[in-house]
Amino acid sequence: MIGIGLIGCGAWGFNYLKTLTTIPEAKIAAICDPNEEILEKVKLFYPHLKVFTDYQDLLENDEVESVIIASPPRTHFPIAANFLMQNKAVLVEKPCTLSYHDTKQLVKLAQKNNTVLMAGHLMEYHPAVVKLQDYINQGALGELRYIILERANLGKIRSDVSVLWDLAVHDLSVVRYLVNQDPQWVSAQGKSYLQEGIHDLITITMGFPNDLFVQIHANWMYPIKKRLTVVAGGRMTAVLDDTKEDFKLQLIPYNGDITMPKLEKTLPLTTQCLHFIDCIKSNTEPKTGARDITWVMRVIDLIEQSLYSNSVRLYFR
Repeated sequence: MIGIGLIGCGAWGFNYLKTLTTIPEAKIAAICDPNEEILEKVKLFYPHLKVFTDYQDLLENDEVESVIIASPPRTHFPIAANFLMQNKAVLVEKPCTLSYHDTKQLVKLAQKNNTVLMAGHLMEYHPAVVKLQDYINQGALGELRYIILERANLGKIRSDVSVLWDLAVHDLSVVRYLVNQDPQWVSAQGKSYLQEGIHDLITITMGFPNDLFVQIHANWMYPIKKRLTVVAGGRMTAVLDDTKEDFKLQLIPYNGDITMPKLEKTLPLTTQCLHFIDCIKSNTEPKTGARDITWVMRVIDLIEQSLYSNSVRLYFR
């Protein structure tokens, strides 16, 4: 069993906690959150778990071999850096950090200390996304023409990060996973209607080799919940609608019948946690490890530069 410390037990952190209790290979060694009320909730449901308000208490704890960081994004870098320096494996929720520079520092620390660094890019563990990548790799869709991704709803409006870091980061990781290439250029437009300086609507455009066009739209102010990915190839188009209960993925040929493949029923968060544990045991690079993290953060860096430079097209070098 792998001893895991969970840092941050708010809404999403509690999902991690519930997931870890279903995994026999995981031993929850400690829970940490500065909010006493949250810890009281944890103790109500899991009275046997050790709880702390300061993550420093986990650093020297030998039972804590690894940590999952689900605290606010601004805290990710210092917490992850401290645990990597103690040779403890780290799974850090998205966004990994709030800057490309800090992300590179974490990657260097993980490499220096020969330990695992993994990002919680959940969509890359989604059965429909995995199946879609299989079809792309097999050439079933033909040469890719365009990918359009939409992630929008009247959801929680955050004041700590923009819609780029909250929603669009999911779709950026999906693009990285499906395309597996560097973009040639990136451009972005956005608006801050609700809070000055914090974008609540953003459109990202990217150009890839072989004339592949990618566009991402993320919006906190949209009246209909959308979680849509459309991948168009020369032979057929794939449509992934994550708001559907069943038949989330459809393959639509340009002549012929629509196919709705069966998907694995395993929850993405369970698959992600199992992968983290496997990588710790084998000391191997995670699917959402250094290469994935740096790609996403490099693109976000270019997006932010473009947003504040009149949507100028910036080149990926």
